[in-house]
Amino acid sequence: MRGLLFLELCLVFFVPIRVASTTKQNNHTELVIEPIVGQFIHSEGPHWDHRTQTLYFVDIEAQNICRFAPATKDLACIYIENGPVGYAIPVEGEHDKLIAGSGTDFILVSWNGQNNNTKSLPETLAIVDLDRKGTRWNDGKVDSSGRFWGGWLKIIYLLKESIGLIINKKISIGTIGPEVNDVVISNQASLYRIDSDLKPKKTLSPVTNSNGLAWNKQNNKFYYIDTPTLKVAAFDYEPTNGTISNKTIAFDLQKNNVSGLPDGMTIDTDGNLWVALYSGGGVVNVNPYTGEILRFVELPVKKVTSCTFGGSLLDTLFVTTSSRDLTKEEQVEQPHAGYVFAVRGLGVHGLVANSFKV
Repeated sequence: MRGLLFLELCLVFFVPIRVASTTKQNNHTELVIEPIVGQFIHSEGPHWDHRTQTLYFVDIEAQNICRFAPATKDLACIYIENGPVGYAIPVEGEHDKLIAGSGTDFILVSWNGQNNNTKSLPETLAIVDLDRKGTRWNDGKVDSSGRFWGGWLKIIYLLKESIGLIINKKISIGTIGPEVNDVVISNQASLYRIDSDLKPKKTLSPVTNSNGLAWNKQNNKFYYIDTPTLKVAAFDYEPTNGTISNKTIAFDLQKNNVSGLPDGMTIDTDGNLWVALYSGGGVVNVNPYTGEILRFVELPVKKVTSCTFGGSLLDTLFVTTSSRDLTKEEQVEQPHAGYVFAVRGLGVHGLVANSFKV
């Protein structure tokens, strides 16, 4: 049954896309926003592989790792049996290996990135949070030394008839993450660092819904999002030992009247952050030193999950989105919900994404 579902989803993924919107910016340059591949349930974790000029991302609930080549429009996905997949990152020096977080496992996946596979035989490298039932890997990235940083969230799965009442209660105290049919339990998760010794080390704990991560070009600042706080935190970063200290707040969504939940995040070469807004309908670009909003990139979908820079010049912003739990009316209003978008014409460049060093 899972194999049939996977093949059906792949048929949907390959629908040709010719829809793009163009808007004028304040500097009069054209901003092109185009859905490039879809539709997915909950696409997340975009990672641009500069070696192959391809985009890796995951569909969390479908338990798929996907690889898309913008130049040829080729898409391939592999199904991971271990559980929901939070991220997938290439291994340095290997052309067919990825590290990924699936369910409670930190795994090594062998895959050529070209063939659709309904089954995989990943190697489990580490398991984290065995004492906390219901946690799973969420977002993750690699620092300049090849160390992995990633976090967890804990979810209680509920009967749909009970969701409305419980979610409203949770929203009132700020503990609901970007899950509609799930309630995220506060202070039950952690941010981990995994070095080449493959021994997970807690870096921040407790957190609730570990999400966006970014390091600046100078490699002395680390930015982090714990979604329910509605803030982007900044830390001093020591790259040799991979330690963080001196927490401050770089951006506060509530103080700036920004709607939506902060989800995935990336950074450009100017040191400015790009934060995906789940249920906020776009990506907000902020200066983390002044807390100033520089611009807002509006997308034709509400559930924006993450973003990263890619392309040959690292000047295209690839944005992942979700179609999870949309009503029939919302699906009609947002036909490209769940697609991956490309935003061109921003006039900025991103940093080369790091690969994991084993």
